[in-house]
Amino acid sequence: MGTVSAHASISDKVSEIKVDVETLVPMPIGAAIEKLEAWLLSDTLTQDEKRKVGALYVQYQLSIHQRPSEKILNSLIALQDNSSEGLTIATGVARMYGISADYDKAYEHFNRVVATPDIPTSVKAYALIYQVLTYSEGQVFAPNAELINTVNDILTKHTLTKLRPLYYAIVADYYQSVSAYDIALSYYEKSLDGAKVENQRILVSDNLYAIGILYRNLGDYRKAIDYFERAIEFDSQIDINYSEFLATYGIATTYYRSGNLQKALTLSDIVLAHPLSSSFYNSEIYRLKAEAHLSLGELDKATNALNKARELYDENREAEQTTWRAQLDKTEAYITAAKGDHALAFKQFEVFHEAYLNAKKYEDLELIKSANLIDQITQEKDRANQLENENKAFEEALLLKTEAQRTQSLFSTLLAILITLTLVTIVIILILLSKSRQANALYLTAKEKAELNNRLKSEFISNISHEIRTPLNAIIGFGQTLSNRAADVQAKDLTKKIVNASEMLLQLINDLLDFSKIEAGKLTLAIRPHDINESLCTLVDIFSDQAERKGLVLQLHIDKNLNNDLMFDELRFKQILANLISNAIKFSDKGIIEIGLSVSESNDSHCALHCWVKDNGIGISKENQVKLFTPFTQAESSIARKYGGTGLGLNISNNLLKLMGSSLTLESELERGSTFSFDVTFAVAADIDVPLSETTQQHVTLEGARVLLAEDNDINVEVIKALLDEFHLDLTHVSNGQKAIDALKACTYDLVLMDIQMPEVDGLSATRHIRNVLKLKTPIIALTANAMQQDIDNCHAAGMDAHVGKPVDKARLVNTLGEFLARPA
Repeated sequence: MGTVSAHASISDKVSEIKVDVETLVPMPIGAAIEKLEAWLLSDTLTQDEKRKVGALYVQYQLSIHQRPSEKILNSLIALQDNSSEGLTIATGVARMYGISADYDKAYEHFNRVVATPDIPTSVKAYALIYQVLTYSEGQVFAPNAELINTVNDILTKHTLTKLRPLYYAIVADYYQSVSAYDIALSYYEKSLDGAKVENQRILVSDNLYAIGILYRNLGDYRKAIDYFERAIEFDSQIDINYSEFLATYGIATTYYRSGNLQKALTLSDIVLAHPLSSSFYNSEIYRLKAEAHLSLGELDKATNALNKARELYDENREAEQTTWRAQLDKTEAYITAAKGDHALAFKQFEVFHEAYLNAKKYEDLELIKSANLIDQITQEKDRANQLENENKAFEEALLLKTEAQRTQSLFSTLLAILITLTLVTIVIILILLSKSRQANALYLTAKEKAELNNRLKSEFISNISHEIRTPLNAIIGFGQTLSNRAADVQAKDLTKKIVNASEMLLQLINDLLDFSKIEAGKLTLAIRPHDINESLCTLVDIFSDQAERKGLVLQLHIDKNLNNDLMFDELRFKQILANLISNAIKFSDKGIIEIGLSVSESNDSHCALHCWVKDNGIGISKENQVKLFTPFTQAESSIARKYGGTGLGLNISNNLLKLMGSSLTLESELERGSTFSFDVTFAVAADIDVPLSETTQQHVTLEGARVLLAEDNDINVEVIKALLDEFHLDLTHVSNGQKAIDALKACTYDLVLMDIQMPEVDGLSATRHIRNVLKLKTPIIALTANAMQQDIDNCHAAGMDAHVGKPVDKARLVNTLGEFLARPA
């Protein structure tokens, strides 16, 4: 009975603490945490009593994103079991490992918690929410989309309204991590409203701070400071100055980004001295201090701050390998270069470059910057050496002149001058020769690095293109099939819009390929006759829903004197206008977006056109207009960071127009909107080629043809079957290259559709075996998401007869099959 009585007593006390934290002003969460820690270390409580204490304790600690002392953490570890309180504690332990960047342990603990049989749904949802947050912090984004949906289903099915605001906040953090700022802001606002309704004051503070960070990342520093100040004002309702610390940290980082370095440095000292400051915040503050002192020319202070940043990071986050950690080596290289030791700076920059590649090998933009910076350091080194030699020569000459004036022995002085100058000249020549050899060595190293970067960039573009094309193949393929089969007019129209939008998404993926081709000077135009009126109407149809969702009106103005049938590259022409229309919608919140085309001059052979896209959006400042057409400008432009994008669209559009003998022109004023325009001249077409339509396809009969499909992705198999269903092929499916070889040994086929990336034996190896070992001449068509030019060349080199890229265009696939299999209808 004594134990039961004590148990009831501690339960009552825990409940009283919970009520006090939820109702008292200021919120006594700091006092509550201290009291709960004392009970956790007490020898008078049983393990079951401590579990009740520990379950509430981890919730409070996680709400303020703090990890306790090792002694408390070990106490919590001992309290884990399969009870509701024990699993809540286990969730807290997992998250605390995440706070310390020990992600492997964190992931292992989270997986163990959520896999526990009969786990209460509220605890499972709580664990999944913090698992999403930890994945986001660890830059592991792939599992999060599925986890977010799982949590939402649990919260909806079991009406867990109290967890909903926390869920919204974690989802917002995820979207901010992947730079989807508009979506992140909407979830933060939902979380903020829900936290106010549920009286979750810590979460209100978190959201005010998080929104401030979001606006800081967007470059809207005024709004960022406003939200941070609101968080500080709200701090009067919490007893541990939680909001004050976070907001002060946020304001300091905002001042650093906006270039207000003196204010930033003053606030940094406040952050470093704050009781809630931790190694994570301190290491970042010291890094920013180092960069600020470097900008101010205070190199010793910069070095001291950088050393402290590295010390804190390595001591407390040694298991975490991130690009942020690599940034410390980069800053060190800049400081060393500023001190004049360019050779050492170059070596330090190579250390940064290697660390960065290991931490985030797919960051192609940083690789490009790395190559540029290596070249920049080499150039600055050469300039510094030249100045150094000139200064030495000047100082020697001045010294000799002074000596000559002081002495009256002209002959001896002149002789000394001649001898000295000769020696100085020899020394300078030797120094220059030495420096020249060093510069040549550095140049060759930089060149090798640049070539490595180009290879990595090509691999990156090829890999990411393949990964995105595979799901797009299913979307476009099934969409085309549904559009053909849908009886309802509205359903057919909506399905066509899905296909059109997916094809535009595919074009965005092709932007990276285009940029690489433009850089290499390999991009050419495919001039064919097209109906330009129809091309414009298709574009407006694609973007109409997107504009309508933002309350915008798209207006298309086409000159009545326009000759519709013109010779031009339709894909590239639509790509240019699509980029301009997409930007107009992105940067506008109200009003009309005008897409226009007028005839400047027309005759029997040519038609000169003036094209424009006009919006009433935010406009572009004169400063940003200067660098608007530079690729990847979002890395430095606050406006581009705010609204997202690859930073390639306008650059690619302008380069495409150069191939057409034109260029983009911009007229813009802040808060008044922008007008992008260009002038092109197209030849008049005699006839328009009619694309292979459904009607045309029906005249081609492929019925009964024996086709072997080698494809390891089940979804892609369904897509191909759906696209070709109406042609009644005798289609056999195998899942890899080896099985394709075995099938061709056993049976005769009229044609093979071969994927490239497959397990066991890939498509290229299988094709080479079929041609060289089996000696078969069966037509083989590559059907693959490997769509870069080198991929197409590799397919032909292996012995394939044709290449059809994914996402699969039905007309192109049927047309290609018809070349090898078509029989009279």
